[in-house]
Amino acid sequence: MTGQSFDDLYRALRPGLIRLAYLIVGSQPVAEELVQDAFLCLHQQFEDVDNCGGFLRVVLVRMCVRAKQRQAMETDLVVRGVDRTEPVERGIDEVWVAVQRLRPERRAVLVLRYYEDLPHHEIAALVGCPVVTVRTRVRRALADLRRELER
Repeated sequence: MTGQSFDDLYRALRPGLIRLAYLIVGSQPVAEELVQDAFLCLHQQFEDVDNCGGFLRVVLVRMCVRAKQRQAMETDLVVRGVDRTEPVERGIDEVWVAVQRLRPERRAVLVLRYYEDLPHHEIAALVGCPVVTVRTRVRRALADLRRELER
């Protein structure tokens, strides 16, 4: 344990974790709910966890990826229903719209790599896969992103 109380950790880490979750799931309410669930998991094991921040990030990233995968299955791959010939709504960043269309696991590694600025080995630990898989996902996500932006 870090010596901080659970309440202190909650206040200190919650805003950054919500931003991270939002970038992966694309929804503020869902991000807040997932962060709350991650803190609940920490609370249940608080006395046994040495690195609370790391624990929360691992749990949260995995929850976010599962949530995006579940959402994609429930909506039968929403991307199929999106008319990509329509112009991007005014005021919405075209790159962000393209990132939201990426597969959940690819979107997660891009967010962790370029927003959180994490090295590949840390991303691998967070998402629970080998480092080579992370490198492959980043490379493929960037290629997918380029294709999306060229449309």
